[in-house]
Amino acid sequence: MVYSSYAPRGSADWVSKLGLEEELKASLGESKSSELIEDRLEEATFSSDQVRELARFDLDWLAALAMPDIFVHNFPPILKAAWQLLLQSVEDGENSATGNSFPQIALGIPRGHAKTTLVKLFCLWCVLFSNKRFILISASTGKLAENILADIMDMLSEPNIIKVFGNWKTGALETNRQDLKKFGFRGRPIILACLGAEGAMRGMNIKNERPDVIVFEDIQTKECSESQVQSSSLERWMVGTAMKAKSPKGCMFIFSGNMYPGPNSLLKKLKTNPTWIKFISGAILQDGTALWPELRNLNSLIAELDNDIAMGHPEIFFSEVLNDTEAGINTSTDLAQIRKWPWNEYELPQGKFIIIDPSSNKVGGDDCAIGYFEVFDGVPALKTLIEENLSPGNTILRALLMALQYNVRAIAVESTAYQFSLLYWFDITAKKYGLTGFRFLEVYTGNYSKNARITLMLKMLTSGEIIIHDAVRAGVMHQIVNWNPLKRDNVDGILDLLTYAPKVLELYGYAVATDAEDFMDESSVAKVVEFNSSF
Repeated sequence: MVYSSYAPRGSADWVSKLGLEEELKASLGESKSSELIEDRLEEATFSSDQVRELARFDLDWLAALAMPDIFVHNFPPILKAAWQLLLQSVEDGENSATGNSFPQIALGIPRGHAKTTLVKLFCLWCVLFSNKRFILISASTGKLAENILADIMDMLSEPNIIKVFGNWKTGALETNRQDLKKFGFRGRPIILACLGAEGAMRGMNIKNERPDVIVFEDIQTKECSESQVQSSSLERWMVGTAMKAKSPKGCMFIFSGNMYPGPNSLLKKLKTNPTWIKFISGAILQDGTALWPELRNLNSLIAELDNDIAMGHPEIFFSEVLNDTEAGINTSTDLAQIRKWPWNEYELPQGKFIIIDPSSNKVGGDDCAIGYFEVFDGVPALKTLIEENLSPGNTILRALLMALQYNVRAIAVESTAYQFSLLYWFDITAKKYGLTGFRFLEVYTGNYSKNARITLMLKMLTSGEIIIHDAVRAGVMHQIVNWNPLKRDNVDGILDLLTYAPKVLELYGYAVATDAEDFMDESSVAKVVEFNSSF
């Protein structure tokens, strides 16, 4: 069935979401009023060939086409990258010389971020655009698997899809059960089947076909992950039964799930399995921004973290929302006792300083941590944080830029071993850029080991002797929950940074105090712009 033009259902909503207003305005003429443009949106016609091509390569187009009543926000770049990985795997398999391609992809997308929707859209894409013939969907229960299959069939039955691609029911419809669909569509026989985890695979050889796409969508529940016996049984079924039912001509395996605390999480095991391609992301990205701010902004995520902390289960947030593999190790610190920022945002601090815990700049080495602190009532408070693997040169540049932005004179550097030389290069770099007025300070670890320092710092944090701002709260909490006092290779750069804050005040209180005369004059402000652009 071919259509020369097509007006999608819900055009007025999704044409705007996809950013086509300007193109439509141009086609209607510049003299048209916005009200007329709104009226004409529903009448807009599009080439069905164009629509098919866009839906093939653009996730937002496909979602708008298949779910016009549900599609609200464009997908974020991270999820689009995961989408491209899935599509590329299908293309590589179909272009394989032998056809025997068996890619294994593990997706770790945070709860509440359209993980299951992405999988449903991919199954729809396979039906519409690939040569795949037999898609098998497995979920934790048979009912959940049937619900996923029903939603995919609803997408295929969406009037937009029918008008552009044809009606799947008008082909050779052989079976239309809740757990099994067999029909002819797009020039080939299609089989869509579903079953619950650890279900019987008998009958999966249908019409002499075996699955060429097997989707494991949330097959492991949290309760299952808490039982070694149940988890081992599920893992054996997945590897020994379900994956062995694949088509010998090639099969794509997709595991989509959440990270769970503890050692029995299947996603955690797949993350370390070298034969699987992993795409795992947390709801809060490394730069401190939200993964999908239109859907879940940073404030709502922090509020959820605070609730989980207050309920005594921060490991749930870090494992299932941030997809962290080590969540829940440290249970000795009562995170609910860590005070929230008690001061007004416009209240002027008594002092300001920056602390740097340099990185080794080696692959796999610790990240460099740079923290901006303010002082209120003699209490150091971490307000802004950078944590990246930086070279010594970039460490200096980022710290100087932070100092200029926040009008800070004092920069303290952990000066153990070679790190002491960083102070020398700070002075050289500042002179190179004509920056004056800084005090570069050294701070030492003393006779305490790192873990002993962190243990003491955590007590100060819970007693209110050190404060952290909401903007850095998630990053600090993350490292606290993961920190194990019995290990020497913790990821603890932020925590180590906090250990130096009281020491800086003790040694250099005079240097960090806010002077009556402002440090940054007009010429310095100009240098901020110049320094930032050159950097």
